[in-house]
Amino acid sequence: MEKKILCIVNPNASKGHGNRYEQKIEESFALYSIEVEFAHTEYRDHAIELTMKGIEQGFDTIVACGGDGTVNEVVNGIMRSGRRAKLGIIPLGRGNDFAWSARIPKRLEKAVELIARGESRFCDIGLLKGGAFPEGRYFANGAGLGFEALINSRASSFRHINGMPSYFLALLENLIVLPKPYELSLDIDGREVNVTSQQLSLSGGRRMGSAFILGPRAELCDGFLDLSYANRRVRHLELLGLIFAFLRGRQLELELMEYTRCRNVTIRSNNIGMAVQADGEEIGDAVECLSVEIIPAAIELFYTTIV
Repeated sequence: MEKKILCIVNPNASKGHGNRYEQKIEESFALYSIEVEFAHTEYRDHAIELTMKGIEQGFDTIVACGGDGTVNEVVNGIMRSGRRAKLGIIPLGRGNDFAWSARIPKRLEKAVELIARGESRFCDIGLLKGGAFPEGRYFANGAGLGFEALINSRASSFRHINGMPSYFLALLENLIVLPKPYELSLDIDGREVNVTSQQLSLSGGRRMGSAFILGPRAELCDGFLDLSYANRRVRHLELLGLIFAFLRGRQLELELMEYTRCRNVTIRSNNIGMAVQADGEEIGDAVECLSVEIIPAAIELFYTTIV
């Protein structure tokens, strides 16, 4: 059966040059005698609409041409459609963290080749409810609150700084005034935990923020979320050490950090609202309650192997 592939291009990817890759993408697919159609995002969450419309029109493969935000929107479109469609990724964004976790090649021609060869596996998808999305928001790579959400939000606000430098600059700004810790109540698969913390991560993939290995033991299709969090208030010097540990994926060796795998978690803050992100998208800056679950083998993805 002939493949019907819709490429959803984020024009703002690659510092606003996303559209420049369109011809190269088309020519690369043509080498495998595959025709593609293109749709371009014009506003936030537009890729969700384009994905759902494309699936209704009979496209069986949707390719996200952009960064983690574009991937997140296409994932939400596929999941909301309630129909079967495969997910392809051509990494053109700032971080491309999910693509990194799935070992999708950065080189455009190789990413196209992966899709053209048809090597796909089912991967897990997370579902988060809370903040601006009480009805739910799907995510592929990971979600988190505290430091990582604040740094992500600030990095995304920079207009002329991209990739890893934007995250490090945002990190330096947050080091000046550390955020107040949350008094958290966690329900982890029915187990109650209370903790004072400024950092909590829920990982499906391994990397966030272009360089930080927030889920060093995470796998894309194991049916679990990797939950890690600081088990007490983090102070300035400790934060510097924690940052270096995140860069090497060694934070779980620290007494400061707790780690477990779970299928469901509910998080409540008993003092102040939480800053929350999912796949680099802002969920809210004053979220009081958050519930997260994993949906095993939810989407068929073109990727090579699990990191």
